[in-house]
Amino acid sequence: MTGPPEGPAGFVTRLVAAVLDAAVTGLLTVGGYLAVVAALFAASPLSFRWPAAPPALAGGMSAAVAIVYLTVSWATIGRSYGGALLGLRVLGRGRHLGWVRAAARALFCVVFPIGLLWVIVSPHRRSLQDVVLRTTVVYDWETDGGARVSTKDVV
Repeated sequence: MTGPPEGPAGFVTRLVAAVLDAAVTGLLTVGGYLAVVAALFAASPLSFRWPAAPPALAGGMSAAVAIVYLTVSWATIGRSYGGALLGLRVLGRGRHLGWVRAAARALFCVVFPIGLLWVIVSPHRRSLQDVVLRTTVVYDWETDGGARVSTKDVV
């Protein structure tokens, strides 16, 4: 029996993590909407009506929630919830991304998610976002904040 995978993460693992993160973003967005609804109801229970957000506003809010969620996750611990479940960590030059690069990567991933497909043809398993921002996603099952991840895995 072999141990857990090492090195740069592949397409399927990253796709599953992205789907899990999309679910988290959806739950956070719905939670925010319900908080607004509760506040409106508390302010005026007799004349309360369920607010209907225009689709563009709802989509924009979901995108904003995803960008904030991913930025905070990657800048603080180097992994999102989906990444943590699948043992993935996002690194830039062998260390945490920092706030600016994490925000840029989050924006790039939300606006251009199809860039993940580049992992399939990349010899170093890097997405288009990784290539442009000089980041990489590696397998890292440790809870030490990425201290044990080898810099040989980072291109």
